[in-house]
Amino acid sequence: MENITTWPGERTRALVLFMALGFVLMLFVALAGNFKNSQLTQWTPEPVTGMPASMDRNIGRLMRQVAKEPDNKNLDLLVQLAEALMAAQNWDAAEIFAKRGVTLNTQDQRSLYLLGVILHNKGQHKEAAEAIEKAIAVKSTAPLHYSLAVLNTYFLKHPQHGMEHFTIALNAPDADEELRQAIRQELNKQALPGQNTAQGEKTPAPQATIQNSQPLSHELTQKITSLEKATLRNPNDSAAWMHLGNLYFDTGKAKEAIPAYERSLELAPDNPDVLTDLGIMHRDAGNFAKAIDCFNKAVSLNPKHQNAFFNMGVVFYYDLHQREDAVYAWRRLLKTNPGALAPDGQPVSELITHLH
Repeated sequence: MENITTWPGERTRALVLFMALGFVLMLFVALAGNFKNSQLTQWTPEPVTGMPASMDRNIGRLMRQVAKEPDNKNLDLLVQLAEALMAAQNWDAAEIFAKRGVTLNTQDQRSLYLLGVILHNKGQHKEAAEAIEKAIAVKSTAPLHYSLAVLNTYFLKHPQHGMEHFTIALNAPDADEELRQAIRQELNKQALPGQNTAQGEKTPAPQATIQNSQPLSHELTQKITSLEKATLRNPNDSAAWMHLGNLYFDTGKAKEAIPAYERSLELAPDNPDVLTDLGIMHRDAGNFAKAIDCFNKAVSLNPKHQNAFFNMGVVFYYDLHQREDAVYAWRRLLKTNPGALAPDGQPVSELITHLH
């Protein structure tokens, strides 16, 4: 059954987004391509019932090559062997060779990263975080900060540290759009009605956007400046206005995003995604009635726009305190997707039952 996280053709900028995948999956997705020739991007966390003969031969070949090296000082071979052993899920052996790589060169980011993944898979999450921190000290990259954020948030129970590293990753110049979207989802997560904090208190209403505590990166500032110039040169370019609004959205600048989105809609009025984003920005600015109006326009254009329905329910419940209207919006969502899920994985259908 399709769940709310798979909306074809729609942007996924929700007021309340959805639970992350497990750390292992996110780590490999985030770091795919970060180290060339890494077999890790092909690894999946499923039990191995039998090692393929080709894999066994490859490990044997690498073992023999490493043995021929004086004092095992070929760093590239050690990394390749650690990767091969990880692919075979032989974590203890992989740890030995990853540690040899670190001993050989304490500044080798590859070995530190591999060691972090290995230790995580052995349940040594604190040690895994320490290895990734050392990799970041060698060179700070968005994927590594993202991975460290996930470790802190989900395995070490240090959400504040997790938030710090998510924010660093979001503003890093090497973060691609796919990674930024994953980070936005993490930063925007808030509990829904009925969920309690550890102290037994009801959680506050979810926030629509990310209020960055750190200065914008040079690259992001350049992108905003470039788009601002583009809209001045060609004020009738609806796409440029939309992209400018998106950048303002991503950096928590609701007051700047609203006129950008409104100008884009003046030029291309039938865009439910832009209307939904505009609604979120109006909500962030405290314009709750305008937010609902935008969501209504979005669903009139696309009656299956799940993001608009979900956000509409959040504004009705948290901001306007209109419970029945919130329930009605979420029921309309369920007609489109009966398997829609709340951030904690709770079905929206159960959430509605709780509200009653």
